[in-house]
Amino acid sequence: MLRLEYLFGRFYHFTKSDDPELHHCALATLFELGDIGARGDIKSLLLKEFERQKYALHGLKTSQKVDQDILNQALAEIDDASLHINQSLGKPNSAITESEWLNSIRTRLTIPGGTSPIDLPSYHAWKCSPVADRRDLLMQFIAPLAPWNEACQLFLKLLRQSGESRDVLAHQGAFQQAPSGKVYQLMRIAVEDDTIYSEISANKYLLSVRFLRTDRDKKPQLVNSDIPFKLTLCQF
Repeated sequence: MLRLEYLFGRFYHFTKSDDPELHHCALATLFELGDIGARGDIKSLLLKEFERQKYALHGLKTSQKVDQDILNQALAEIDDASLHINQSLGKPNSAITESEWLNSIRTRLTIPGGTSPIDLPSYHAWKCSPVADRRDLLMQFIAPLAPWNEACQLFLKLLRQSGESRDVLAHQGAFQQAPSGKVYQLMRIAVEDDTIYSEISANKYLLSVRFLRTDRDKKPQLVNSDIPFKLTLCQF
């Protein structure tokens, strides 16, 4: 789901532009989305997760601490996303894989300079076509995958909202915590220093985080000072 979110975000970011070179990036991202869409287990996985989320949310129906209007809206959104996924027939990537024009482009992407005007004149002509025509074609190819984007966004939104962030400290750049028997689906970390990033390992016995500092000219170095950060453990 995180990979789908990342790829859909890239695709729509590039598609919004009028630049034909960014539309080229959108096409390259479209192929990656098509590869994930070819997986037969994603549909059943999503539907299973939505059922689990619905079960958890239904348990809040009797809670006076929960805004029932917001709860009902969340349940309705899950039902709507599940319906759209169920109504999608065939493989969601078929519009991509069955296009001879797209396949001709894809085979040239792995060749350095393989999509140049001398190699793919029809592709060059498309890049020179009006912006609206280019954008419309891109949206036609992504349309069968739109329900997956909707479901992915909803699933991750509900999951992220299920956790509460707390302030913790990584002593000498390292932090460990036992999960206390709970099973978490997502671990989120927020740190203010944008030159620092985290490496995470997790299993049912231990959550472990260590922070490293980026350096363009050298290997990343372990941070050996205390790092305050926000930790959010999400579960449904």
